[in-house]
Amino acid sequence: MKRDLKLNTEYPEPDEQEITEKLIVLLKGIIEQRYFNGLTYRDVHVKGHAAVRAEFIVEQSLPPEFRVGVFKEPRTYPAWIRFSNSNQDPAMDIKGDIRGFALKLMGVEGEKLLDTQKEATTQDFIFLSTNLFLTRDARDFYELVKCGALNRDKTASDYLGVIRYFVTHPKVGVGLLHALRKFPHLLEMPWFSATPYLFGERAVKYGLQPWLKTRTELPQKPTNNFLRERLKEHLAREGAGFDFMVQFQNDPYREPLEDALVPWKEENTPFLKVASINIPRQSIDTPEQMKFCENLSFNPWRCLPEHRPLGSANRARKAVYLAISEFRRTRNGAPTTEPAPGDSL
Repeated sequence: MKRDLKLNTEYPEPDEQEITEKLIVLLKGIIEQRYFNGLTYRDVHVKGHAAVRAEFIVEQSLPPEFRVGVFKEPRTYPAWIRFSNSNQDPAMDIKGDIRGFALKLMGVEGEKLLDTQKEATTQDFIFLSTNLFLTRDARDFYELVKCGALNRDKTASDYLGVIRYFVTHPKVGVGLLHALRKFPHLLEMPWFSATPYLFGERAVKYGLQPWLKTRTELPQKPTNNFLRERLKEHLAREGAGFDFMVQFQNDPYREPLEDALVPWKEENTPFLKVASINIPRQSIDTPEQMKFCENLSFNPWRCLPEHRPLGSANRARKAVYLAISEFRRTRNGAPTTEPAPGDSL
């Protein structure tokens, strides 16, 4: 039966918590098997290109209805950005992949939604190089992991399971074919939240538009880490930046909250600028900074209530990201503290 959908309204499934708990168990098992000895890395977004210092500058002239949460006052937040590949292994940068842009604002006062870090003074925003999430919802993602898609050493049974999954979930396969792309420069590409969030009392998706024009081409003889090398070379010479934008939900059918495989088309809901991300000239590849990049933790629920994540995929992220982050940090003996303005590396 088709639901009578309403704007800015979520529709959780009754077994969502059970699915999330099963997903956490599966992911922990995969990580334990993959990193039996030595350091334990992330389940995905393993390859971090760099942690980059930035400034998040809220627009001066926002209309009153836009002044919510971190956008309430025209101010500047110090920030960190972690650029990454999403693959579960640190593959060569020329391989088609979904890229990640994780943004952490510092100096954000107010109680956060992440249960174990309510007093944190940071807020996270997570972006991908695609405007679609990997799957429709938490259940589809659990089934994707369960079929063996993330297993490093796949058995014949795993391959059969993966084939069966994509046959029964064709939209996931089509989405991945479009999303697994090669990119020449991390500072010249747009980024998307792919999943929805609250913006006060309305639902939005986020987007980033680069200040630099797309002019760089893929290298003819790419090195394994050319994306980091180009990032390093550019920021050693000059800065860069992005417009931070929001897309409002205007129609609950054209812009659903529970189906993360439906793109919100710009002709129906255009992006509106609410802030800028300024990335100053800097050095990014000292050993201390690369270690800091590895230890940074991001969770979209580390946020003010006005920016609460929405939809099935995001609701699962809350527990999954926290559990995997704590699991990884405990195994590595890594600190659990959040960065603060002025911290030295």
